[in-house]
Amino acid sequence: MEDIISYKSIFDKSVNVIILFEGNEMYEEFKPFFEQLGFGFASTDDRMVFLDGEVFSDGDDLNQEILRFIEAHEVSHVLLGHSTDRNDDDELDADLGAYILLNKKGLQDSVDLVVDAFDERHGIGFKKSLLQRVSDKIF
Repeated sequence: MEDIISYKSIFDKSVNVIILFEGNEMYEEFKPFFEQLGFGFASTDDRMVFLDGEVFSDGDDLNQEILRFIEAHEVSHVLLGHSTDRNDDDELDADLGAYILLNKKGLQDSVDLVVDAFDERHGIGFKKSLLQRVSDKIF
């Protein structure tokens, strides 16, 4: 497997996604950010998403369902214009945006992950009525 993967997001071609693995020389520099922010983070101004490839790696394969969930979540941060100083509302809105983006692409297994993790992540159950919070901002 490569030590870095870079591509245009399937959710918005103006967002670049970079997946870093331990073998990459930059991984150690990014590792503290992954430890602090989770599986990935977005640089909104640069329209870039950085993902911790070690989280998605299963031998030579990547867990596509989780990868797409986290990618959609981070792309939502970019589309919603969130700053790097995240808060609970931003995280909630990014998950709602991820639900919309994943649904549009027909990625049902990843949509199910958003719904299944929603209560644990936000302390409330998922309801489609919540999508109104972001639906006008997520194309």
